[in-house]
Amino acid sequence: MKKFPIEPIYGYVKIGIIGEHGESIINECVARDIPIWEIERKDDYSMTANIFVRDIKQVKQLLKQKKCKIRFLKKRGSPFFLLRLWRRNGFLLGLAGFILIIFLLSNMVWNINVTGADPKTEFELRKAAAELGIKKGQFIFLLPNSRQIQQKLTDKMDNVTWIGVTQKGTTYQFQVAEKEIPEKAKRLKPRNLIAKKKAIIHDIFVKRGQPLVSPNDYVQKGQTLVSGFIGKEGEEKLVPAEGTVLGETWHVVHVTVPLETNFKTYTGDSKKRHYVSIFGLKVPVWGLSNGNFKHSKTEENKTPFRFIKWELPIAYVKKDIRETDGVKRIYTKNEAISVGKTMAKKELQKKLPDDAKIIGENILQVSVSNGKVNLSMHYQVIENIASEQPITSSKENE
Repeated sequence: MKKFPIEPIYGYVKIGIIGEHGESIINECVARDIPIWEIERKDDYSMTANIFVRDIKQVKQLLKQKKCKIRFLKKRGSPFFLLRLWRRNGFLLGLAGFILIIFLLSNMVWNINVTGADPKTEFELRKAAAELGIKKGQFIFLLPNSRQIQQKLTDKMDNVTWIGVTQKGTTYQFQVAEKEIPEKAKRLKPRNLIAKKKAIIHDIFVKRGQPLVSPNDYVQKGQTLVSGFIGKEGEEKLVPAEGTVLGETWHVVHVTVPLETNFKTYTGDSKKRHYVSIFGLKVPVWGLSNGNFKHSKTEENKTPFRFIKWELPIAYVKKDIRETDGVKRIYTKNEAISVGKTMAKKELQKKLPDDAKIIGENILQVSVSNGKVNLSMHYQVIENIASEQPITSSKENE
């Protein structure tokens, strides 16, 4: 009879049937739909055949009825293979332990490389990274993702402008761009100081050069304020003009403030959920509650597991669920104007030098349209209006 493709899965045995009524037992098996195959007669009183393990009990009953004996000659299939493995459970446990150790080692931090930093900055960076948990022996899936690490380290380090974070396998690579130290002042070339915008001179402090304007003078953009020519007429010499010319300048800022605004704020309550993602299917392992928040914002951090250099289709997923509260803010026209004045002042301060000073403000125009207040503000500012202008050879000859 034909073989069955599921023989290795269910397991089967090769039996020897001893007795005068072997053929009748075979016929009875066929009648009862008991699979039996590879039937072979050895002599007048014995034959062999294969049967599934699950059918042994029924075949034994038939043999007993026909007064035949049975012998088990061979055992094949997964049940017997697993049984042999179980008898060698020490080997299995050792193999499982070895795989587990390799898996854990493949998901730990083993190297931290820093490029682009001097020794002092590198020491500070490694210290700051260790405070975030980035150190040898730490599980990678318990750490923040690379973007979060980059943001936190950049906030901690005052002497760097940018930190690039890359995680490859068990190695973290930090690329640092340090803040440039200003070069020593170079020898200055002859120059004038000119006005970079129109203004009324408020005060003038000249360190070197010939002042050409006085307080309360009105100057245009590009007008010479301090000349690099000094000395008596006919005995003039050139110097790099230096000084500070404070002038009153004027700025107009336009802002728009909605009368009604819907926005979300965090209440401070949050929940964390932990999953193991297997082929995209998330299996919760800790923190099963969503917090029953009416409004919330969810942030997900996914870290794939690795085995040596291969990335597995299994990942550790952490969800941060933060409760939010919807707020509707409504301004009256006067309140919107007040808010707009504050906004306009902040916008102006972003554009002004740090040493500039706002001395006056006025509302130029206010209008309301489409539920918004449009505001134009005029400011008087005291700032340094001096700008350098090199003295060319043509001017030197004049």
